[in-house]
Amino acid sequence: MLKLKQVIPPAVEPVTSSQVLKQLKFDDTDPELIEQIEGLIKAAREWCETYQNRAYITQTFELALDCWPRGNRVKLPRPQLQEIEYLTYRNGGVLNTWDASNYVSDDFSEPGYLIKVSGVNWPASVKNPNGIIIRYVAGYGPSPEDVPETIKLAIQMLTVYWFENGLCEPPCAVYNLLDSDRVVPI
Repeated sequence: MLKLKQVIPPAVEPVTSSQVLKQLKFDDTDPELIEQIEGLIKAAREWCETYQNRAYITQTFELALDCWPRGNRVKLPRPQLQEIEYLTYRNGGVLNTWDASNYVSDDFSEPGYLIKVSGVNWPASVKNPNGIIIRYVAGYGPSPEDVPETIKLAIQMLTVYWFENGLCEPPCAVYNLLDSDRVVPI
């Protein structure tokens, strides 16, 4: 079971309320309308990220494990991996930080991996649920310009669709825009 927690959300959304209001042909001076659109944009981005299993704007996650993997790597969901901040583990109730020289990050693969350096062993066994925590940063980048245009278009289309039709099943066009870069868990 994947135990992933977002600990620092994105600082901005990939799409602005002005962009959506322009498509809806509305004036962007009504604060209640802007607030409604901003809520829909956030919900649409979250839906699209979940569907694609990706992070769009830079955000920080923690992946919890109950035990060390059998192999030499740990898959880090929600690409693109930018950096691994740290790996901590509990041993006998004591929190330890595993030295970063013991592992490397594979940020080329999607999803990315934490890979144990050859010749290094995983630390002693962990007996606590969620005893291993890997904190990492993922996303295309910190600004909307870093996000692919197809994703921004899908978020904008979904926001407009939900505004006009209520929160219902997204249209096929949104799925079509997102399917080409979808990360399907195996």
